[in-house]
Amino acid sequence: MKQVSDIDLRLLRVFVVVVEARGFAAAESYLNVSTSTISIHISNLEKRIGIRLCERGRGGFKLTERGAIVYEESKRILKSLDDYAGKIASVKSLLAGRLVIGMSDALVTHPHFAISEAVRRFNQSANEVRFQLAVAPMQDLESDVVDGRIHAAIGPFPRTKSSLNYIPLFMEQHDLFCGEGHPLFNASRKLITKTDISAFPAVLRSFRQEFDRDQFGTVREEASVSTIEAMLILLLTGSYIGFLPRHYAKPWVDAGKLFRLGEDQFSYDSQHALITRQGHRESLALSKFVDLVKEITLERRRLDSE
Repeated sequence: MKQVSDIDLRLLRVFVVVVEARGFAAAESYLNVSTSTISIHISNLEKRIGIRLCERGRGGFKLTERGAIVYEESKRILKSLDDYAGKIASVKSLLAGRLVIGMSDALVTHPHFAISEAVRRFNQSANEVRFQLAVAPMQDLESDVVDGRIHAAIGPFPRTKSSLNYIPLFMEQHDLFCGEGHPLFNASRKLITKTDISAFPAVLRSFRQEFDRDQFGTVREEASVSTIEAMLILLLTGSYIGFLPRHYAKPWVDAGKLFRLGEDQFSYDSQHALITRQGHRESLALSKFVDLVKEITLERRRLDSE
């Protein structure tokens, strides 16, 4: 491949999606094309490059050693092109390029969560920006922003890093819950103690295990989750206790499916912030989006305080 054409770039994007989806079949829904078409694209790319990129068949999908190198270089090239488009657009004062925003899960019901409104207002101005939203654990969000895979992220980041900028946005209150059918369901909150909850199976969050253990004290650790939605699913079985954001749990509490344990002794507040990469010149699109998120969050906080 002496020169890279538009066709080559399209094939590289298909290749990156296939690798990240871990196979042709799984990539169908992302690319909206059939497995056979994806196979043709990858074969054409291999012919253009002159090497075999992956093994596929009964043994499953697996990158070759050279294919892994091509994958990393493809990501770098495609990201550079997206960033280039954004920077050129900034020079022309045109909002353009790709904007990748990350967030922790189960935030959409928080009254101060601003991404939906920020995108709506952003799109009221003429732009050629392609938004991409990514939901991921806190640690992945931090590393992805540092590495430049995403441009900004919203989530709880208890420890600051010198490589990131932090803009505090809102507090999120978390409570201890159990589901309908649990022995503590509808028990008097005033009478529930740490000793009481230590007798029951608990779900720990993989991203906050040590914190959870400190909150529970002696605990019967019988399940773990990596997302808030997974926690909700297990709590609704009535077999466990675990932490959920109050705003996220509210619909199930109102429906009589979840019960908040204790009064405030098991509650805590989590600070959520917007992070961007330190020392990196922001594109015009990213700067506008960050300003909108700050503006909308402040508006909603003011309304709550009135």
